[in-house]
Amino acid sequence: MKFFLSSSSIYLRPWQDEDIDLLFKGINDPDVRETLFTFRPKSKDELMEEIKKDLSTEKNILLTICECTSNQPVGITAFYRIDYVSRAAIFFLSLYDSTKWNRGYGSEATKLMIDYAFNILNLNRIQLHVSTENPKAISIYEKYGFIQEGTLREAMYHNNRYVDFYVMSILRSDFYKK
Repeated sequence: MKFFLSSSSIYLRPWQDEDIDLLFKGINDPDVRETLFTFRPKSKDELMEEIKKDLSTEKNILLTICECTSNQPVGITAFYRIDYVSRAAIFFLSLYDSTKWNRGYGSEATKLMIDYAFNILNLNRIQLHVSTENPKAISIYEKYGFIQEGTLREAMYHNNRYVDFYVMSILRSDFYKK
């Protein structure tokens, strides 16, 4: 079977409405919520409304991350606010099924999305924001060529304190050097 993008253990496919169950489970899971800095529960209807809004514009590309062995969705990844003139986008990835963490799925999805961005979408720049307290994610991004451009000091209030975030990016020229 062929998928939109695939690797040895995951594939990326377009969003399907039944994927809302994964988001609902994840956004209300304390472990997942901790990584996303979300602060309130959300209903399936609220989540579906947000997804429909995201999918209503060509400036966003949203893909579901699925496990090859089970064909079950485990997360989502996206490019948001794609600027087709400046050829830039914001990268997002979240594994909403915390039982599937630490299996390399985030790393594989990042690799697939970067390749897609530069070789298919012809982007020049991908950027992201990541908590300075998320060393696993930072390590994955650095592995694939993202560099730290700066720090957003006290960018988010979380667990009774303010947390810094890194702004990281990879340029097309960085990608092709590797």
